[in-house]
Amino acid sequence: MDYGVTKSANGDTFEVSLKIGKKILIVKAFVEDESFVPTTAIPLQNINSSELALAIEYLNFHHGEVKPSENEAKDFDLEFLNNLSNKQLMDLLHAADYLNVEDLLEFLLQTVANLIENKSVHFVRNLFGIVSDFTPEEEERLFQETAWAHEDVDPDV
Repeated sequence: MDYGVTKSANGDTFEVSLKIGKKILIVKAFVEDESFVPTTAIPLQNINSSELALAIEYLNFHHGEVKPSENEAKDFDLEFLNNLSNKQLMDLLHAADYLNVEDLLEFLLQTVANLIENKSVHFVRNLFGIVSDFTPEEEERLFQETAWAHEDVDPDV
């Protein structure tokens, strides 16, 4: 059998080629187990269907039967990212980490690094959903004391 089945936390099942399944290291562990029955769905209880579908889409494009050219890969990656909200990006990043999909994780981490480069503390907090521990007065004092660190920060958009 060239395909396996994965099951998301939502209960949706996804048919995945074994080649792609082996790129998902948590799935690879199941597949390589001697007691694995290919018709059994591999439970991925910490991954929602939307993130699993996106991870599979990414892997199918980059590691499917036809190897994309460098330009095709760049175009796909750009469109793939443009279709994600910041929340979806963060959810997919967590999913890629849980699934241990190395190239997707590296791609998303670089995307987030590029996204926060030269951004303000407020932008980064908002992106990651971080609530400040400081009072407005404490925060203002810290910003004044470290004004040099905020000189080339892009305006929040």
